[in-house]
Amino acid sequence: MPETGGSLRGMILCAGYGTRLRPLTDLVPKPLLPVGGRALLDLAVAGLDRAGVGPIVVNTHHLGGQVAAHLAARADALRFTLSPEAEILGTGGALDGARDFLAQADDILLHNGDVLTDADLAALLAAHRASGAVATLLLVDCPAVNTVEIAADGSVLRLAGRPEPVAGSPAPARRLTYSGVAAFRRRLLDDVPVGPSSLVDVLATIIAREPGAVCAWTPGDVNWDDVGTFARWLGAQSDEIAPVTGGAAPTVGIERIRGHGSDRRFWRLSRGDWAAVAMVGPPGDQEHDRFVALASFLARHDLAPAAILREDAAEKTVVMEDLGRASLFSLAGGIAADAPEAVNAWELAVDHIGLLQQATAAARDECPVAFGIALDEPGLRWETDYFRERFLAGLMGLPEDETAALAGECTQLNATVAAQPAPLLHRDYQSQNLLVKDGRLRVVDFQGIRPGPLGYDAASLLWDPYVALSPARREALLERYAARVRELVDPGLEPAAVRAMVLAAAHQRLMQALGAYGFLGLVKGRRGFLAHVPRGLAHLRDVMALAGAARTDAAAAPWLPAPMPRLEAALARLTDQDVQRRLAAAAANGGGHP
Repeated sequence: MPETGGSLRGMILCAGYGTRLRPLTDLVPKPLLPVGGRALLDLAVAGLDRAGVGPIVVNTHHLGGQVAAHLAARADALRFTLSPEAEILGTGGALDGARDFLAQADDILLHNGDVLTDADLAALLAAHRASGAVATLLLVDCPAVNTVEIAADGSVLRLAGRPEPVAGSPAPARRLTYSGVAAFRRRLLDDVPVGPSSLVDVLATIIAREPGAVCAWTPGDVNWDDVGTFARWLGAQSDEIAPVTGGAAPTVGIERIRGHGSDRRFWRLSRGDWAAVAMVGPPGDQEHDRFVALASFLARHDLAPAAILREDAAEKTVVMEDLGRASLFSLAGGIAADAPEAVNAWELAVDHIGLLQQATAAARDECPVAFGIALDEPGLRWETDYFRERFLAGLMGLPEDETAALAGECTQLNATVAAQPAPLLHRDYQSQNLLVKDGRLRVVDFQGIRPGPLGYDAASLLWDPYVALSPARREALLERYAARVRELVDPGLEPAAVRAMVLAAAHQRLMQALGAYGFLGLVKGRRGFLAHVPRGLAHLRDVMALAGAARTDAAAAPWLPAPMPRLEAALARLTDQDVQRRLAAAAANGGGHP
């Protein structure tokens, strides 16, 4: 780019460790992290380009070889000068390290390598040159960290309390935040000491000696972020992730993980052999702390959660081990064909339910948060109300008087299921949340762990609307589960009783799932969930028929719900054609990602 109005050079700071983005930044320097398909470093260069900067110096330290390789691969590689630092010199010391390069310019544009902004740096430079200031700082409004005090005339009075105010100094008119972008006169270098120093100290020295020599530039509408945390970096990505372009250095892979019903957002991150999953909760996420505490408990008891690699309570963010893609859902075709790999996965999942239930007493002593809520009778009643409101009435369009008439039958069901023993349950033990890695069953999305009906997790697994199990395979897994219950939880429970508990809980779980599909499809616009309605309905009809046949067994009968003729009649009126017509209408009006 041509230089205008006197010689101009740029500097991009790229030496930092990016500690808040570890462990990712242990592998790749923060300025090479991609946003919108381009490395932060390249975005900074583009900003300097628009201001007319030609030669640019880049300081390096942490993983500096990757920064050097990235710049060397650019078509304009010859414009860059590297300023490697054997030890980090700080934001002021970086200017000393590049002194010989910078002293050849009348003006210097400085840009932190981890800053993302759309500010017009040509306008910043023009304002700086017009003012005659030694330094002009791009300031933004971030109330949580506003520590730069500016006077009414736009001069900077203090940065982080320095220099100390003196008698007669003006009161600050505003407090703002230094963005990491600034324009300097060459003579600022006279106040940069040799060796390590802070830019704040350098500027404070100038302000104390020469009030008004440091000015603020505060454009009205500018986007800015230092993308210094996983939540902010991932939040800066476009909805559809593009691969990074430019440069030959290894990049970071970013993939949005979709298909779940949660309001949390998930990304798979990768670099070389390293991979992790980042989970970012919505503001005020009430389950974040539960998730972290439960992950710790599960790990201590070898119950195979995804290991937490980093956690940020303030931003409701967890970076965890990537368990891969071998979910039970991915093996659905195999289990339908009784493929050995898939059968083994389902058997591991059945066994894991028993191991979690066995840990109930330990959790009561070690992890009180697991008992802060329970899937008790009121919770079960909420599930069946959800089914009546969101599925039968909302999605299937049944009249209100008909859905209201089902309340009595549902209440009886709730009471029967609530009478089961209440060990720990995962609460969403379905095929997408269960993975096999290195021959072990691993679990995710476990923040809903709580005490609840003994049969609930097994019902979630065996009548999962995402998967079609053959009746014979389901019965074999039910027998296996009953054996695990007798071995690990209660040796006095007869297999027929355990099977009856699972059947009763399956009524509940399927109603909850169908209610969720109605809510997600109609209210949240996630129309992909509507595809699972037909199998969910088929499963519900199946468990109702199996419960009816099992009532002749004296061991099973006490744990089975009473007949539900009103519900059976309502479901009988929902023909396949009616269901498909309703789903098609909902899909046509839906939106968003599944």
